Amino acid sequence: MTQLKKTVTSSPRRVSINAESSVASSLLLNHQGKLWIEHAGERYLLRRTSNNRLILTK
Repeated sequence: MTQLKKTVTSSPRRVSINAESSVASSLLLNHQGKLWIEHAGERYLLRRTSNNRLILTK
């Protein structure tokens, strides 16, 4: 089975990251409230729920 990957491009954002860094979810999530994350060869979906909470699913 072939898996299609969609690449999203936008203006690059530079963020300095350290142990105390935080990023606003509005900068990460798309207009549908979703962000696909690839980690260790797996894909995860971070999404905002209707109750304005975040859920990470595999």
